[in-house]
Amino acid sequence: MEKGSLDKTKKSSVLDTKKKREIAKYGMAVSMGTLLITGFTKGKESSVLHVGSGLTLLGFSYWHYNLYQSKKQKG
Repeated sequence: MEKGSLDKTKKSSVLDTKKKREIAKYGMAVSMGTLLITGFTKGKESSVLHVGSGLTLLGFSYWHYNLYQSKKQKG
């Protein structure tokens, strides 16, 4: 492989990581907003959506956490 192709691969993976971090942040924000709204409403459907939003927030938070871990810390 040429050095130029390695640089392009390295840059594209960095952009991918930045995009993943952005998606994780937006996902957490939407999940928190849904939690807030469903927390003030009543009803069975709202309760189910509230629990689902909480689980989604946990998932996005875990993903976000892992995206910021360095390679040395991951083992």
